[in-house]
Amino acid sequence: MEEKMAQVVELSVIVPVLNEAAELPTFLADLRRQRQVTYELIIVDGGSTDATLGLLQSEQVQLISAPRGRGHQLNAGAAKARGDWLLFLHVDSRFDDPLAWRNGMDCLARSSNRRIAGHFSLNFWTGGQRKSQGYDFYQRKARSSKPETIHGDQGFLLHRTLKQQVGDFRTDLPVMEDTDFAERLRAVGQWQLLPAVITTSIRRFAAEGLWQRQLLGALMMCFRHIGWYEFFDRAPAVYRLQTDTECLRLAPFFDLIAQLLATRPVGERWKLWLASGSYVRRHGWQLFFAADCRRAFRQGRSTRDTPEVWQFWGVPIYDWLTDNLLGRVLAALTLRLWFAAMRSWLHRNDPA
Repeated sequence: MEEKMAQVVELSVIVPVLNEAAELPTFLADLRRQRQVTYELIIVDGGSTDATLGLLQSEQVQLISAPRGRGHQLNAGAAKARGDWLLFLHVDSRFDDPLAWRNGMDCLARSSNRRIAGHFSLNFWTGGQRKSQGYDFYQRKARSSKPETIHGDQGFLLHRTLKQQVGDFRTDLPVMEDTDFAERLRAVGQWQLLPAVITTSIRRFAAEGLWQRQLLGALMMCFRHIGWYEFFDRAPAVYRLQTDTECLRLAPFFDLIAQLLATRPVGERWKLWLASGSYVRRHGWQLFFAADCRRAFRQGRSTRDTPEVWQFWGVPIYDWLTDNLLGRVLAALTLRLWFAAMRSWLHRNDPA
């Protein structure tokens, strides 16, 4: 690492941490395996109270502090970066390929267009257990590069000039700052899948429940997209520290949504339902994508090989039928009925 830092820095690796003493040793060991790239490692601490800071004192890293929150921490790290290329990572990310960073940078550098950013092929580490169809689906979706499928656990690799065009990570969102950044980048540039795999832990899904976390995440992505930030202001516990995670109870969040809607006039309430229904309608392609993923999973196909059988004809027909005012209204009504039914079911089944 000392030799790397003495040279001109090509890549700045920025990692936010908060009480991550359990992950840091293997994370740092994994990073040392990367070859043919001169990089600096910027660890941004958000106020750790465990052994995190002690573990980093003996490491050749740039350790800085920032207010708690990934947006604050990522911005602080980017401000200190010296490299022309920036890589934003999670501390539970791992790379099997020692040339993952080198090949990723070369892949993007081959284009003269600096408005192309890269994300790695996502792989979930399940501790040797066979992956369920749910994890397989999310891996395949992450590799599709479609809107709102790119998140921080895939790693963000981009040139600093593109980062300047996109701007800072948002600091007013307790979560989804990565998704927001990815979509703002899409508005001025484009995403490309890089030729390497990034493996991430399922520790949060294992503690909270895969479908529970994904459903709450889908709700939050919808609210971020339609600009309904009141939910984030009133629900600070949407993303707890890893050390505090437990089975995620969704009923309180559904109750909060119902309470917030009840305070709005009927007209405003239905505007929110219509906006949410329109958002859900736009993501209807996932139903056809899921059918293809299910087929590929049952056939034992690689996540790099998802046949576009249902998508090929299903998505165009779906869009033709629903991409209009009537389709959006029906989507809003369906969403409203689903919300009431799901809220009732959660109250009967959500663990206390």
